[in-house]
Amino acid sequence: MSPYAFLKYFVLFFLITSFTFPVVSSADEVLSTTTVTNKQGEPKQITLTEKNVEFHKGYFKVYVTDFKNIITAPARWDSSDWLTAGIVTGIVAGLYDNDAKIQKWVQDRNTTTTNDIGDTVTSWGLTYTPILLGGMYLYGHFADDPKMRKTVLLTIESVVLTVVSVETLKYAVQRHRPYTGDGPHAWDGIGHGSNSRLSFPSGHAAADFAIATIIASEYDNYIIPPLVYTVASITGLTRIAHNDHWSSDVFAGAAIGYFTGKLLVTSHRNDKEDNLSLAPMINDGGFGMMLTRRF
Repeated sequence: MSPYAFLKYFVLFFLITSFTFPVVSSADEVLSTTTVTNKQGEPKQITLTEKNVEFHKGYFKVYVTDFKNIITAPARWDSSDWLTAGIVTGIVAGLYDNDAKIQKWVQDRNTTTTNDIGDTVTSWGLTYTPILLGGMYLYGHFADDPKMRKTVLLTIESVVLTVVSVETLKYAVQRHRPYTGDGPHAWDGIGHGSNSRLSFPSGHAAADFAIATIIASEYDNYIIPPLVYTVASITGLTRIAHNDHWSSDVFAGAAIGYFTGKLLVTSHRNDKEDNLSLAPMINDGGFGMMLTRRF
């Protein structure tokens, strides 16, 4: 491998690690509190219940807290987190190596029908998603459905945090888009590039998967998850078909949106059970009872 290629892979790993996988670690930390061990060393499962998320004057403060968790999470990674980062980075690197071939394969098989389907789905998402979310929130308000309101507010936060990460990456690396004809290895680095140099990662794919992940997680049934993930996937594939993004751009964007959504879903749960516990206590002064409350 040439020094140039090694540098590219190192930069890819660093960027994806910094902006994508911290959310995996943060989500795992929240989930790890769902299992406790009793005095006999036996694991005990705690039932998770969800916090209400409401729009009030302190709502946007949560954005700052969640974003700080994302940025600082690598310091708390364990071996499984690094393994996850390595696997997904490996997929991105594999796609990166084959971006030109994949692009040619997609372009050779483009048809009017596939383009029309992709354009319709993408246009529908851009046009009607804000209307849909607004309608969901109004329904949640007037029908007093806190879960519906929570879904909308988490979706908005997921998109905002995802866009911040994606735009930071875009301007940090400035990868040339496929339609420029410059090839998949053209990167300019930090600067004031035009839109034609903001290919990595795909903002459309990131935003769509950020939305899909929240909705699919909150309404986990046989219909909603397949539907929303299909729409998000079609949008990503359409970006490749239109020569706006390389395949590695789309996968990286989807990963950022997906894991950001998962972080927010898990971070807004809490366990109502076992928050208050009473246990015997023996010390030098005698015997007593200890009341413990977990926050």
